[in-house]
Amino acid sequence: MTMSQSQDRDEVFLKLFLKTSPEAVTEEELNYFAEHPDEIDEITAPVNIHKLFLWAGTLLGVAFVGLSKILKFQPVLENLPEGLREFGIDIIFEIGVALIGAAVTAYILGILLDQQQKNAARWRAGIRRRLKARKTGRKGTSG
Repeated sequence: MTMSQSQDRDEVFLKLFLKTSPEAVTEEELNYFAEHPDEIDEITAPVNIHKLFLWAGTLLGVAFVGLSKILKFQPVLENLPEGLREFGIDIIFEIGVALIGAAVTAYILGILLDQQQKNAARWRAGIRRRLKARKTGRKGTSG
């Protein structure tokens, strides 16, 4: 798949992600799937939209960790009791670390899910190919 084809595919899938029902599919999108019928089964979620949320979560986590360090080493909260100050700084730090950890975990799980979906699509295509070969009386290829 070329970069242009991949971009067209991503645009179609993103548009579908924003729709609420199959009746909202446009003629342009129908034409795309008429040319690429094998991709109909891949309509589950947008291709790259999750990466935006992962980056946002990671950057927010880094901001929280940075804020906790600023609060710890700058005299911003010096009027608060030491226990309360340390507690607040620790909470901010842990929220940041949790956001970063969640983003990394979600990214890894996304990779695994993508692999699983590609494998499932390959299996569906293989089964369809063998069923089609059975109907036409030919032997299906294995693979």
